[in-house]
Amino acid sequence: MNDGEYDFELAKMAVSPKAQGKNVGFLLAKAIIEKAKSLGAAKIYLESNTILKPAINLYHKLGFQKVPGKPTPYARCNIQMELNLN
Repeated sequence: MNDGEYDFELAKMAVSPKAQGKNVGFLLAKAIIEKAKSLGAAKIYLESNTILKPAINLYHKLGFQKVPGKPTPYARCNIQMELNLN
């Protein structure tokens, strides 16, 4: 990310409907987090929409916390979250 506060943004993660409910999203996100750590990241940022309840639950399970909103180009974004890696 070109941002002084966050190192990377988790963006546009999706799992095929056929693979949903099989822990694929969790494993994918864990791999992304581990890669960010290996690259020296301290914080990861994401934007989403609370209507996507399974995604929001996944982010909470991974340790993401809701943060105050930043300006966003995404009209449907109504929640922003971060994960501290330190």
